[in-house]
Amino acid sequence: MALHPRFSGMPHPEDERLRAVLDQAHVIAPQSVPVVDRATGQTVYIQKYGPTQANTGPTVYAPATDNSGYFMSYRFQPNNNCYNYSCDIASNSFAQPGRANGIFLNFPPSGTAVVTGAQADGLQWIGTSYPSSSYLNSSSGHPVCLLISDADTSLGWPGDYHWVRFDQKNQSWSQKDGGDQVTDFDFAGNPISDPATANWTVNQGPTAQSSGKDVVANYAFYGYLFVPHSGVGIL
Repeated sequence: MALHPRFSGMPHPEDERLRAVLDQAHVIAPQSVPVVDRATGQTVYIQKYGPTQANTGPTVYAPATDNSGYFMSYRFQPNNNCYNYSCDIASNSFAQPGRANGIFLNFPPSGTAVVTGAQADGLQWIGTSYPSSSYLNSSSGHPVCLLISDADTSLGWPGDYHWVRFDQKNQSWSQKDGGDQVTDFDFAGNPISDPATANWTVNQGPTAQSSGKDVVANYAFYGYLFVPHSGVGIL
């Protein structure tokens, strides 16, 4: 039986490797980045496992070479999640929307809170309609799609978010599920023609929180955002 649910975007609260800490002495990563929490005024240290690598050109589905291969298992795959991949920035810190700017998400992460954090990082809200060609073919950035999974307390599922990226050179969509590898399929193994209509249901199997029942997480479409090639900072 699996001990914990898997998350696409949120770090597990019991994962010492990814957990933000107040005491710098307990940071276990090679580097710790201090961030002042806007809500409490406390300095929180974010664990960072490698240098930030950002792509500032058109997005392309090429996992082996994208961001010098930082999203792949031979480099820093476990330390970059769906938000990193969608922004095309490998921060190697399992980045969270808004965290670089002192905004810390809580469980369950609401769509409004995730968008607010992403906007603080420099992303721009597009809306709920499929992005126009001016966004898809922009020379200044690329579209992404936000999905939200609501909490299911009966199974111990606290909720999560997921991001999907538009690859301009391929004119298709791709994603990275948490610490897993990059793929251009949805959770059912289908090519992603539109994230809003793709299959984002994942059976995580039984966990310690689910009393032996399978945890089935559903990620629902929330909206599209735009990631400028410059002016975006995530952590």
